[in-house]
Amino acid sequence: MNELAGQNLGGYYLEEEVGRGAMGVVYRGRQLVLEREVAIKVLPQSLARDASYVARFTREARIMADLNHPNIVQIYDAGRQNRHLYFVMEYVQGPTLANLLYLDGIIPPHLAIEYAAQIAEALDAAYRERNVIHRDIKPENLMLNRWGKIKVMDFGLARAPGLQVITVAQTLVGSIYYASPEQIWGITLDNRSDIYALGVVLYEMVCGRRPFIGRSMPEITQTIINGKLEPPRQFNPAISQALERIIMTALARDREHRYNDAELMAQELRALARLAPLPGEHYAQTTGAFRQPHPGQQFAQPPKRPQPQSPISLDAENIEYTKTQPLDNKMQQSRQMTDQPTPPQPTDSMPGINQKKTQGSSGEAPKTLKISTQPTVEMPRIEQNNHASAEREDEANARSGEEQRSSPGRHLWGHIQKKRGKSASQ
Repeated sequence: MNELAGQNLGGYYLEEEVGRGAMGVVYRGRQLVLEREVAIKVLPQSLARDASYVARFTREARIMADLNHPNIVQIYDAGRQNRHLYFVMEYVQGPTLANLLYLDGIIPPHLAIEYAAQIAEALDAAYRERNVIHRDIKPENLMLNRWGKIKVMDFGLARAPGLQVITVAQTLVGSIYYASPEQIWGITLDNRSDIYALGVVLYEMVCGRRPFIGRSMPEITQTIINGKLEPPRQFNPAISQALERIIMTALARDREHRYNDAELMAQELRALARLAPLPGEHYAQTTGAFRQPHPGQQFAQPPKRPQPQSPISLDAENIEYTKTQPLDNKMQQSRQMTDQPTPPQPTDSMPGINQKKTQGSSGEAPKTLKISTQPTVEMPRIEQNNHASAEREDEANARSGEEQRSSPGRHLWGHIQKKRGKSASQ
């Protein structure tokens, strides 16, 4: 693990290992010149001794370089240094569909429709531009970026005309769970094999299980060839009949009954997302539409952003609080303080101030309390209180002086005062 982490490889700094597969090790790194985050796939030296692995690794880089689609991972560079063969791709920061299925079990149908439509469009572009057949479509090779867009990864087993044929005839490549019947039979493949694999992925996303399972390789292959395909609605009643029909068409055992190209499948999925929304009010970020979950079905909602509290504004003329209204602790304290009688205020120290008294002497609180925010009434009270406190402090100092002079040393203090008087008279 992390054999090359912390080293430079062809102008790229390898930070840490993020993935490992049969065709190489993927590192998260940084391009030193452009200072951008990238993914570097390196062929281990143990595999570099095998000419077939080197040819497959080089073919993957060439196929990716010929493809240009927003749902296909982009390649930046390729090279060899210190007997290490590598190529550089865009770094996709997000989970795979396999991670989502492992955590959530199933994916909501409206999201599964959107993801499948993006995958179908990527497969159609690859086949139309370069006649590329991926041959390894599965949830582990389908990633979500931080904007929720699908990225088709890992073209190590892809086949394209004009490139070297490495796979031995009648040899099964890829994952058996997503292999089409013609792959098992050893028939020459076309784009409809990828459409079948996409149908398996879509089935797994909405049902939480694969359509064909088994305890061994022979049992799985026999189930794919001769087994009964259970309708998806049997495992998830929230699936619409239109979505079930699309899945069953993509999983037809006879490829002549499938979609002729992935674009037709993508168009039907897009039409289903627009014209046949699922009932309810659940928001799908990828489609910008509101959906309702199936009754009894729960979806995990993203946490809400904390919102700043708006300042409280009180209108003294229009807002009134009565006894029948519930008040919080702060309002009750304010009400009690307002109901207390206000001591008389001297008018000579504060000319021009209208002073009011409450009915505190009678012991009855007014039925209606008005909150006043007029500064002409509040501010002078604060100044008067400060003035009164200053006078009380002077009186306290005077009393303290008298107490000190009445202490046992008062005779000495009187003697000093007499001497001061004689010196002043002279």
